[in-house]
Amino acid sequence: MIFTELLNQLNIPYKTEGHHHCRPGWVQIDCPFCGKDSRKWHMGYSIQNHFFNCWRCGSHSAIDTLMELTSLSYRECNKLLSQIDNSYLIKEKIFKPKGKVIIPKGVRDLLPAHKKYLRQRGFNPDLIAELWGIKGIGISSKLNWRIFIPIFYQNKIVSWTTRSISNHRNVTRYINASKKEESIPHKSLLYGEQYAQHSIVITEGPFDVWRIGPGAVATLGLNYSQAQLSKIIQYPIRAICFDNQPVAQKKAKELLDNLSVFPGESYNIVLDSKDAAEASKREIERIRYKFLNP
Repeated sequence: MIFTELLNQLNIPYKTEGHHHCRPGWVQIDCPFCGKDSRKWHMGYSIQNHFFNCWRCGSHSAIDTLMELTSLSYRECNKLLSQIDNSYLIKEKIFKPKGKVIIPKGVRDLLPAHKKYLRQRGFNPDLIAELWGIKGIGISSKLNWRIFIPIFYQNKIVSWTTRSISNHRNVTRYINASKKEESIPHKSLLYGEQYAQHSIVITEGPFDVWRIGPGAVATLGLNYSQAQLSKIIQYPIRAICFDNQPVAQKKAKELLDNLSVFPGESYNIVLDSKDAAEASKREIERIRYKFLNP
């Protein structure tokens, strides 16, 4: 069954052409969250990527949208969505680097200040540098006293991010490569994917990945892109491990809903700690034992 057949079955009006909101590859419906029965067709369903996005109120998970449209239960909506033919969904996109990665000036081996910061956060600086290729930036005009974190694709650095070692509240914690400084957009990749195998644990940032170890990946921020989603669904087992704060858990539930209609197993981990980077050794061992051990 294709998506428009499901809409016909549920008597939900839709448009695929003849309206200024219609685009190739999308099915437009009235947004049940901000424009029910308005006939303005603000909400679009991506045929290729299987997600909803409203011109006015943004993205929504497929299950939440169908529940709002039909008043059916979570289980009923999940069953309906699982019947949609996913054979046309895009496979993982193979990226061809464009341009050249520009490494910031001043990147060098970790200095004592960087190592001290990492030790204070419970990391072994030498091990992290060896495994993840991190380096340090000292005095710099734009990236003063930061940890340089390279992002790899097919064993080559294609982008990067940096983390300040200052705890001053007015300092921006993460500064990423600009579009001109990366050969592949960092938000189209999963940080740490070079070590991923059969299963992955999805986190928000590099420090979370380092704490959990190989097999963990990061979306480089709480929001994930459709390119990152298309990568995540390639893994048979995926466990979401976002911060335990309400905003992050709401986003984790959204991601879990989006993943639930694809083949494979999806889980959500709710940590006892604030985030994976601050999790106890025992909690990390439980995560690795359940999701990443062969």
